[in-house]
Amino acid sequence: MKTFMYSTLGLVGLIILWLVLASAIWGFGVATAGLYGRGEARKQIQSADFRITAYDYFFNQYASIKALEGQIDELTATLNSLQPGTRDYTYTLSALTGTKGLRHVAIQKYNADARKEWTIGQFRDAGLPYQIADTEYPQR
Repeated sequence: MKTFMYSTLGLVGLIILWLVLASAIWGFGVATAGLYGRGEARKQIQSADFRITAYDYFFNQYASIKALEGQIDELTATLNSLQPGTRDYTYTLSALTGTKGLRHVAIQKYNADARKEWTIGQFRDAGLPYQIADTEYPQR
């Protein structure tokens, strides 16, 4: 009978010891999560893959804004050659309005990402503008 009681107490003690140890390991992980997370984020942000992707990203964003401006120029030239009130004029005017809207969206995205100095923004090439003025295009 005493042997059974001692083995039961030993088993309960072992379970309690395991729970205390598991809780301590979990608690240590929770307590150091901020430090560990910042370190892992720093390693990922400074990795070669992230740097190259971010660097290319800003060139691609800038090129897309310039492409939209080229489309605006072409649509404006086409619109000026059309007779107001015609079907072609209306379609071209709609396309021009939509393209101008896409340009505004692209500029806002570029500017927002450029301000992210701790992550992607730090890898913007010095030859690219820090911010792009979101003004009417073309200037009147």
